[in-house]
Amino acid sequence: MPRKKREESPTGVYHWIVRGMNKRKIFHHGEDIVQFFSLMKEYQKENGILIYHYCLMTNHVHMLVWAGKMELLSRFSHYVQRRYAYYYCKKYKWTGSVFQRGYKSFVIDRDEYLLECGRYIERNPVRAKMVKAPEEHEASSYRYYADGKSDDLLTPSPAYLGLSEDSKKRQELYRKHVCESRIYEEMKERGLLGD
Repeated sequence: MPRKKREESPTGVYHWIVRGMNKRKIFHHGEDIVQFFSLMKEYQKENGILIYHYCLMTNHVHMLVWAGKMELLSRFSHYVQRRYAYYYCKKYKWTGSVFQRGYKSFVIDRDEYLLECGRYIERNPVRAKMVKAPEEHEASSYRYYADGKSDDLLTPSPAYLGLSEDSKKRQELYRKHVCESRIYEEMKERGLLGD
């Protein structure tokens, strides 16, 4: 059965999800995460993709990205998955697929969903009971927004910048938002978050 045509985002922003085949681990060690980051940076630099939020879990990845057009997001996904699969198969002497077929993408069509989707992405390790708090998960954008930690992969979300002109106040408001957000259920109902 052919796949449903992907929806084009009017804002150019997508929640992008890619999973390991049969939900198998795709990141076993820190150097695997470093390699994945390196591939994202390489493609991002050459093609103008903006990454607002991310979280790398052991068997899947969530990102909130501005790609403009779906075609650019598709090329980004293909590039990163193909190159990482080559690295993974060589390193772990693996044969077969590393990733599930394709990727999932959800259109983010309203600015107020930018922060909520970022919150969902960064709370993923907490929901999975890997950590007790989002700041404990290293492979996430949370500390960039909540604490001002440097991260050259990220472009600050316009919704985040709109929280306050003062960076310390913005960080405080973001930390509070991550703990108290209320839009989550509506986004889940609209299918913007994935699983």
